[in-house]
Amino acid sequence: MSQSLVYACLTHVPLLVDYPKFVTPLYLGDVQGQGRLNLRDLAPEWEPHHPILGGAAGSFALKNWVVHQHPDATQVGICQYRKFLTRTRIGTPAANYQVMDLLPRPELRAEQLADLMQPAGRPFLIGQPGQFRVGEINYDVLYQYKDVHHVEDLLRFTAAAVEIGVLDKNEVHSFFAEKIFFPGGIELGVFPAAFWVRNMTAMESVVRQCIRQFPTPRSGAQTRVWAFCMERLGSFMLLKHLRQTAVNGDWLAPHTGFLNLITEQAGMQYEPGA
Repeated sequence: MSQSLVYACLTHVPLLVDYPKFVTPLYLGDVQGQGRLNLRDLAPEWEPHHPILGGAAGSFALKNWVVHQHPDATQVGICQYRKFLTRTRIGTPAANYQVMDLLPRPELRAEQLADLMQPAGRPFLIGQPGQFRVGEINYDVLYQYKDVHHVEDLLRFTAAAVEIGVLDKNEVHSFFAEKIFFPGGIELGVFPAAFWVRNMTAMESVVRQCIRQFPTPRSGAQTRVWAFCMERLGSFMLLKHLRQTAVNGDWLAPHTGFLNLITEQAGMQYEPGA
């Protein structure tokens, strides 16, 4: 494996599987400990906000680790304790979420992952994009967000992004009207380091602004409010980059693999929030 790839697994629980040796666990919440790569050490600013950011706090910590400890990295890989990317399919597509493959833990072969989680010369290794669809109708980001979250949060997040220059005012309509979506945004997969650090730093500045300006608490499944917004803006940033740098008009096929979710038993249904 190329030494220029820095790969981390974000987790707030004991790991369910032995990821390859090149994947370093980055611990959040109660599983932080002595001798581990911890959120509290890499990004102490964000540890108090872990409950409302979830894994996004770990993304900021990973960004700091790359910038300060691995400045020569050319690629950044990121997975979660239950979600990871592979170049080829090893799971079964979820019946209710076609861009997510389900992989029962008893069927997982850790030795497969040492090869399949590597980008193998690709600048990106990302999942298949999905669409927000109900029946035969494709909905856009804004419509879907208002259906499943508090729409005012996305509006505030977008306003903050425009205010500090992360999103151009002329991009707002395109962002809201986008119908293609990468689950996880830029927080799942492998990315060129310069692209990833630049955009993660930009989103961190937006989240910092939102926490300062809009301290509205959410509860239950809606707690991770700014993480939901980050996922959508990260997807938009990724789409924009891929479209602008496409070779022969193909901005997708050279980069995509398969997004896997580890489950405890065989099944065909993806559980939202997993």
